Parts: sequence; structure tokens; C-alpha cells
Amino acid sequence: MGDAELLGELQDAEVVLRQAYAKVLGLVAEAEARGVAERVGYPSLSELLRGVLCVSKKEARQRIAHAGVPVGVALEPEQLSVINRVLRELPPHVDQTERGHAVEVLAAAAQTLDASNLVPLGREIVNRLDPDGALPSEDELAHPRREFRYDTRRDGSVRFHGCLDAETGALLGAVLSPLAKPHDAHDTRTLPERQGDAFAELLETSTTPTEGGERPHIAVTIDWHTLKTGTGTTELAPSAIRRLACDAKVIPVVLGSNSEPLDIGRISYTVPPHLRRALIVRDKHCAFPGCRRRPSTCHAHHITHWANGGDTALTNLVLLCGMHHRLIHHSGWTVRITNGQPEFTPPSWLRRESG
Repeated sequence: MGDAELLGELQDAEVVLRQAYAKVLGLVAEAEARGVAERVGYPSLSELLRGVLCVSKKEARQRIAHAGVPVGVALEPEQLSVINRVLRELPPHVDQTERGHAVEVLAAAAQTLDASNLVPLGREIVNRLDPDGALPSEDELAHPRREFRYDTRRDGSVRFHGCLDAETGALLGAVLSPLAKPHDAHDTRTLPERQGDAFAELLETSTTPTEGGERPHIAVTIDWHTLKTGTGTTELAPSAIRRLACDAKVIPVVLGSNSEPLDIGRISYTVPPHLRRALIVRDKHCAFPGCRRRPSTCHAHHITHWANGGDTALTNLVLLCGMHHRLIHHSGWTVRITNGQPEFTPPSWLRRESG
């Protein structure tokens, strides 16, 4: 088939797909109205759908929610999610007639708009029907809704989501906004990347509570050879552990043949407070060219890692923010102290480009 015919077939198939989904939702709504789940022994309609359709709990709940949206036309799931969210955001004083009209407007717009472009229209409808917004109840003021969920993946990265009340959300925005600004005109990070770096910086520099008499910490077990050479197999990349160990508390532990602790030494502070103060006086801020991140957000980087015999002295230390500390450890950038000041050298490919 030609290109035009191919695209026509694709559009026709999408229509069939949406019609089939609409039929599924109609059957789900009917099953809910009849109370089928309880009659056949399932604790809920969601569990019935999981068992009968072999879908996830999230997908089952989504289909139940979509079945409750009276659109009257075949739409794709994300569009239905937008309309459902608009209905949930409308306050109780908005009557059924206005709600029905809102659904009609959104369903008509969904014929030409995808879900992402449907969101602004939904927001405008909510603002028009409820211009003042819902006032928080006394209970909401006393117990604001705040949720934070996270899970650690197999590679050690963390995925999280949640929600905050308006006051806390505004506070989060106020804290992250200055940290998420571009470093300079050549900062190529996207907004989500800058906000992610800002969140990491917030965690790294926050005054955190203690647990068991200690501030929260990360415990990493690594053999001396791996730490020294930066090669080997660990839960975190050896290069990342070397970066973390640049400015950290180190506790030497002697392990037996079965990895049981035989002896635990005293905590060693790789950069003591008085030396860090001197480092701040010298560098004033992140020393990387063009960066002005304040000292409280910076790490003390060992130019020659202490695991390789580098001294913990001003002549072997430089103040770096989290982003540029990672750059020095994981890229071709290098730094040395020349005439008492940090001197940075970019990787060869960058030098050729700028030259």
C-alpha cells in the first residue's frame, strides 16, 4: 500500500481500538451496576477485572474510573483520564447540568486534541465553574494532605511520586526555584533535569534530623582495592563511591572470610571542619569556571583521591558543587592547583570545539 493508504488504515484501526475500549467500559459500567463481582465471589469489581481480564490493579481501577465518565463517544484512555480528573476537581456546588456540559465540551474537543492539549481546556473549565476554588476545611487545615511514596529499583535508582497541600507545595517551589536556575547561558539541561539536580542539592545540603544519635547516612561496603582503583563490582558504581568518599566519614571495617565484621575502627573525617573553612576562604564558591554555587552546597573534592595517597590538604582540595563534582569524577575534565588556585582543563574534544 502507498503512504496515504497506510495512514488511512492506521486511522481506521485507531477508531476500531477506541470503539472496542468504549464497549469494554460500557460492560464494566453494567457489571458495576449489577453488582456482579459480589455475586460471583470477588471482593470488588477491581479484583474481578484483574481475574477476568488479566490486567493490573492500576489498569482495573482506571477502567472503572473511565466507565463512570459519561462521554457518549469513543475516546482513548488518557483523554478519559483528563475528563475524569476535571470532574473530580469540580466542587459539590457545581450541579449535574454544568458537569454534563463540561463533559460535552471536553469530549467534543477530544476529537481534535490529544490528552496533553486537553489539559489546559479542562483547567479553564474548572476555573470558570469554580473561580474562587474550594476553601480548605478545618480538618484539612489541621491535617493537610501530604503523601510521598518511593521505591528503590534493582540498579539503586529511586522512583517516587506523591502530593502536597497548597502551602507546602508553594514552599517546595520557593526552595527549588533558585536552585533550579540555569548555571549560565550554556547550561543545556532541561527544566526537569535542573529541578532534579536542585532536589538532589536540597537533600545534600539540608539540615537533617538525627536517627539513633546520628544524622542520616549512606553505608557502603567496598573492598580497598575497588575503592583505590575505581574498578570492580558493587551495588553502586565504584567511580560513584569514590566521589562520595571524597568528602565523607569513613569507618574502616575488617571482614572475615564469610564477610562477617571482625573489627570496626573509628570514624575518620576526610575533610575536617577547620580545613573546610580554609577551603571556603580560598575558593569562596564552587570553583568550576563560571559557577557561583554557594559553599554550603559544595563538596570538598580530593584532586588526587585519598585512597590513592592524596593528602587532605589545601594543595589537594577544591570546592565543587554536586553537579561539577560528578563532572570531574565521570568525565574528561581535570583540575590541579596552580599558584595556590584551582585550574581546570576541559576534555580534548571540548578544547578542539572551542578552539
